[in-house]
Amino acid sequence: MVPRSLKIPAYSVFLVFAFQATAISALAQQSTVSVSNVAGMEVVPVDGDIYRYKAVLVDTNEGSDDLYIFTDAGDGWQQAVHVKGIVWRGGMYGQEPWIEATQSGSLKLYSENSSIGRGRWEQILTIAYRDSEFKVAGYTYSYYDTLDPDAAGQCDINLLNGKGKHNDKSFKTKFPAMNVGDWTMETRPPECADE
Repeated sequence: MVPRSLKIPAYSVFLVFAFQATAISALAQQSTVSVSNVAGMEVVPVDGDIYRYKAVLVDTNEGSDDLYIFTDAGDGWQQAVHVKGIVWRGGMYGQEPWIEATQSGSLKLYSENSSIGRGRWEQILTIAYRDSEFKVAGYTYSYYDTLDPDAAGQCDINLLNGKGKHNDKSFKTKFPAMNVGDWTMETRPPECADE
């Protein structure tokens, strides 16, 4: 988001859109992904053996989204990750996943059901580049019942240090920060599995 007080030359805006269109087009050609299926894209600067990565979320039209991650170490984009069906996608508004980059260079991958039935929920996977790998470094799951105000809560875990909190109770987990390529829609730390 660009602050209202910040003025960007028109050619800069054109270059950003041209870059995004080129990146999406390249993904479509390499992996036979339709441009209309691209649900989100973020380019994230990082420090280390790469200096940026690009995450692309793709609607598979099969009730889930795939995640692609490309890295750039100075010699162009290279595909590093393709995770099939990493998050659930429903068929209507309030059931669509999305991604956001953080200021610290991580990626947040959201999925939710905020529109149908009593059981509403939101899941956030925090993906970080650590030790030359993309890992699920954080897990947050929030839930509530639209008819029962007492049936609500949140489970939040930092998988890098194992510290978590389920509602008001703190805990330590042995569930590790997992390579993002090994994560599935069904993966969940056991401390958060009873929701």
